[in-house]
Amino acid sequence: MAISHLSLTGWTQGVRREVLPNGLTLLVLPERSARVAAVVTHVKAGFFDEPDRWVGISHVLEHMFFKGTPRRRVGEIAKETKAAGGYLNASTTYDHTSYVVALPASSLPAAIDIQSDALQHSLIDPDELRRELGVVIQEARRKLDTPAALTAEILHETMYDRHRMRRWRIGREEDLAKFTQEDVLGYYKSRYVPSRTIVGIVGDVDPEAALDLARAAYGDWAPAPGAVDLSPSEPERRDIRGRTLRADVTLSELAIGWQGVPALDRDAVALDLAAAILGAGRGSWLYQSLREAGIATSVGAHHYSPTEIGVFSVGAEFEPGRMEAVLDATAAAVNRLSTHGAPHADLERARALLLTRWARRMESMVGRAAALAGAEALEDISLLDREFEELATIGGDRVREAAARVLLPDRLAAVVCHPRDRGMI
Repeated sequence: MAISHLSLTGWTQGVRREVLPNGLTLLVLPERSARVAAVVTHVKAGFFDEPDRWVGISHVLEHMFFKGTPRRRVGEIAKETKAAGGYLNASTTYDHTSYVVALPASSLPAAIDIQSDALQHSLIDPDELRRELGVVIQEARRKLDTPAALTAEILHETMYDRHRMRRWRIGREEDLAKFTQEDVLGYYKSRYVPSRTIVGIVGDVDPEAALDLARAAYGDWAPAPGAVDLSPSEPERRDIRGRTLRADVTLSELAIGWQGVPALDRDAVALDLAAAILGAGRGSWLYQSLREAGIATSVGAHHYSPTEIGVFSVGAEFEPGRMEAVLDATAAAVNRLSTHGAPHADLERARALLLTRWARRMESMVGRAAALAGAEALEDISLLDREFEELATIGGDRVREAAARVLLPDRLAAVVCHPRDRGMI
């Protein structure tokens, strides 16, 4: 794989884009490296689209998506996909839900037929819904028992006062148990509409033939405006926030975070690099000062901007008595980056790591289709090429300036989960 060549030719070269009369967007990219095709259905409906009475319902609907249609009984969607040589997957996040099928390119007609049927005609059977609610509730319980997931969710709750980022995204057991068929159908019918749907097709396909299949499968789907239920906006704040949790754990888990920037903000890519400098890989500053020094058993830094809001976070796991050392080393690394920036070697290490991760994601048909659909949902597919070029060329001064703008000492939040009988108050 030649990253420099890919960056020059562009990730979106050869993409056929078409918006159907009902508003659904089709993206088709021929990729001849293997006789495989992927279909990714990207629906712009996720945790941010849920009103308070429906927290977690996007994920519930994801579970119900393949549970039968008027044409296919429960289990037949998965059975037919497997018979065509493929596999199914799905995921829900803050800004969207996606449904994936990958299979031999010769089976593309079956993939589009199955995916379009599930998208437009899911039955939301009440008996199946009760069973799946039990599965989702078990997921929520497991999350409560996972220290890293618990601290991350509580960190968002601590950082944000109004925006839906603050909510427990998968939903809480008592609320999930109340969902009815009427609730799930209401969300499904009002959010799963053509104008909020992007279908990405990547693989060893003839573009015009693939478009013909998609036009036939999705073209009769009736247009609808779709419900608009935006999250409350978050007021600017300047304060330090913290929470201490106790759980049945042996090591302490710390999450530190700052309110980030929107996905299309000029500093978004710079903050991706800042996070990699601080906490990605063995060469990162926090790995060297905490993990190699034996202060923490694990450490990392992340920048995440789904849409209009974001989070920059640092996480670490350590023996309870070492919290002060962890905080001191983290503060020193963040201050160093914000004040002095990163040496050229550290910047290039982080850049190479992120470019490699980017290229690996785009190697697979599923990864490329998902990336194209995600860029189209945020702005348009050209966003992929622009972000890659910026990542490949952005200078150290921009990274330092972005860190200085966002990683302010008087705007951080921190959550620590200690063992019940050890650790600082």
